[in-house]
Amino acid sequence: MLSSLVDRLKPVASELTKFVVVGGFCFLLDFILFNVLHFVVGLGPITSKTLSTVTATGVSYLGNRLWSFSHRVDDNRGHGQDLAAYAVINVIGLIVTVIPLGVVFYFFTRDAIAVNLAQTFGTAIATGFRFWSYRKYVFVNDPDLAEKTALV
Repeated sequence: MLSSLVDRLKPVASELTKFVVVGGFCFLLDFILFNVLHFVVGLGPITSKTLSTVTATGVSYLGNRLWSFSHRVDDNRGHGQDLAAYAVINVIGLIVTVIPLGVVFYFFTRDAIAVNLAQTFGTAIATGFRFWSYRKYVFVNDPDLAEKTALV
């Protein structure tokens, strides 16, 4: 029974590990870019977060399509359908991310540490949503085959 469970979780673990690597890089890109845009350039927090997230999302799309979920990509489907679904999911993820950021910045404090904690908290919640959504709606080419061919 345990062996069967482990066999079923291996492909998910592989995808999750790769997703975390891509996501970790994109989180750092997003975090640094947000801080530069907001604290150095002087843009507002929502504008800064939107620009940093859009940039990181583009990099994330490439990393996830070419590596994390490459075994799920249907090259005959083209980029348009999965890119559109990816964009919608990331707009929702952006909304989830900016809510705590906006609440902290506009209602409590403009302290850099608090603002960064708020953006990190929102990003953490949005990350779980994105992983689930990418597997379900973006990279869905024959999920049974994908589960069998995922490399651990």
